[in-house]
Amino acid sequence: MKDFYETLSYINRTVYLPIGLNIKNVQEEKQNSKYGAGSFETPLKTVRFRVANKTPNKGGQFVVIWRKGKNNKNKPYTYNEAHDLLVVTVFNDTLEFGQFIFPKEVLVKKNILATNVKEGRWVFEYILNGITLSVNKLLKPRSGNCLILSI
Repeated sequence: MKDFYETLSYINRTVYLPIGLNIKNVQEEKQNSKYGAGSFETPLKTVRFRVANKTPNKGGQFVVIWRKGKNNKNKPYTYNEAHDLLVVTVFNDTLEFGQFIFPKEVLVKKNILATNVKEGRWVFEYILNGITLSVNKLLKPRSGNCLILSI
């Protein structure tokens, strides 16, 4: 499931509405449509939303969080541009899913969001070890603009 509106509608019906979470100001991010990208607001937070893609050869998933900068080049978001939360949804082959929810304070602390001092990153990679979702390592740096979440 990759389409932003289809995915968010599914998540909204199965998770958000049943717990009384109302979303509004829903907008797709066309430049990242390959990642089910968009944003919305809850009564208390702004949310940037992504759907992870499968990595071709590693048994994991990855997602990008970038914007177009000068000369149409990909750039990480800055702390000031970031929404309050980044929500990354991961699906398996049977449409079972989970969500990683990152406050922007964690994203800046882990050098994902750009600051005056740090460049930031714009790629996440998730390596899934079997079906058990227990966190072994969280936000382990990798080379360049890539970051690995091993769970």
